[in-house]
Amino acid sequence: MNSLYAAYEEKPAGFEAKYLDLLRAGGTKGHRDLLAPFGLDATDPGFWQKGLGVIERMIADLEAMEDA
Repeated sequence: MNSLYAAYEEKPAGFEAKYLDLLRAGGTKGHRDLLAPFGLDATDPGFWQKGLGVIERMIADLEAMEDA
């Protein structure tokens, strides 16, 4: 889900409609078909790096709050 959030951050226009379609599909589609509208591919290491990048930013934000 963090990689989806990164996709939203990169291109918010039209994200909501694609996300609602993903939710409506439920278990009727495989991950490739579900992620394709977002330009994501779970077999690409970059997909996972995007998700980890979101977590890294969250940790940095928390650490900054702690230091304030």
